Amino acid sequence: MKKLLPLFILLLISSAAQAQSLNDYLQIAAQENAGLKAKYNLYLAALEAMDQQASLPDPTLSFGYFISPVETRVGPQRFRFSLTQMFPWKGTLSLKKQAAAHLAQMRFEEFMQAKNELYHQVKLKWLSLYELEQEMRITEENLAILKTYEPVTQTKYEANLVSLSDLVRVQINIDEESTHRDLLLLKRKPLQSDFNTLLNRAPDLGVSITDSLSNQQDQPLNLDSLMANQPALKTARLNIELAKTEEKLAEKLRKPNLGFGLDYAFVSKRSGQTIDDNGKDILMPMVSMSLPVFGKKNRALKKSAALKKASAENLLEHTEKQYQNQWINTSYKLESAERELALYKSEIEKTNLFLRVLITEYTNHNREFEEVLATQQRLLAIRLAQVKASVQYQAALFEREFLTASTLSEFE
Repeated sequence: MKKLLPLFILLLISSAAQAQSLNDYLQIAAQENAGLKAKYNLYLAALEAMDQQASLPDPTLSFGYFISPVETRVGPQRFRFSLTQMFPWKGTLSLKKQAAAHLAQMRFEEFMQAKNELYHQVKLKWLSLYELEQEMRITEENLAILKTYEPVTQTKYEANLVSLSDLVRVQINIDEESTHRDLLLLKRKPLQSDFNTLLNRAPDLGVSITDSLSNQQDQPLNLDSLMANQPALKTARLNIELAKTEEKLAEKLRKPNLGFGLDYAFVSKRSGQTIDDNGKDILMPMVSMSLPVFGKKNRALKKSAALKKASAENLLEHTEKQYQNQWINTSYKLESAERELALYKSEIEKTNLFLRVLITEYTNHNREFEEVLATQQRLLAIRLAQVKASVQYQAALFEREFLTASTLSEFE
């Protein structure tokens, strides 16, 4: 026994070390979730696009070979090179880079929004597992109590103090609770798989669940923090800034582009003649300009940018209204669950007292056993309802954390 004691202590320490909190699971999800990684890579791609938009267009190099040489005074032209660089209208490149920067910021806020949603999903899945564990615990306790009724009823039946129906009734209740417990065990596997999928882990990996909920938040949250910190609203505001920049860019794109280049022609010497500059190559500077003469296309470009801006402003207004309404609904859920918890606490105390009285009277054979079983099942229903209300209250708190994105700042 003394040799087994250190091993037992070691196993306890190992088990405690492997136990993980909800915050641990949130961090694992943020690091391992494949969908979140995809959003982050889109953000990195948008960052790379900023340098592309700030660069000049590639220069154009062309080469031509004269199949039939063109004769000039200083000799025949054999081939020619042309190099041209186009320059957008002044300010166009800076606006393109600014638009790319807004888009990169939007991609980042979309990534943060995806992370916020992932945190919320992990919390809710964890909460479902907590509710299942609590329901299993209460069911097991109720089953154990029902099993204590059976030998008492059996004894009373053998002594002709109760009818056979009382014994059958308690056995039926035991069978029902056993089946309910088995169904709860089956329910755990898909919930556990859903949770582990969010963390990109093996579906059958164990999940640590606490014994109780705190039902409180570490910091006060309000509607102002929602409007300031919600990534979806930040994305919508950045979308407006992007549309404004694109509207300015549309004006610039209606301007001509200027090009500068060099044209070089290789000239062969004329044989048998002595002339000035015989065989001298030709070097010709060139200037070019694009002509934005298609007015319909240019007007459509400007109108499209204005419509995008109006759409972005409408989307922001719509999104703000949606989140404000969601905040009001969350406040209702909190208040409703809080009142239910107070009610169930009082009902459990009274039902426990009433059940003890019934059991005492049944022991003295002054009360029908059917009422004892009914009260016992009523107590079970109230306890399960209390767990559900506690879960609903915590889910509403989690929803507030999602709306205000407070978990993002906690792990940032």
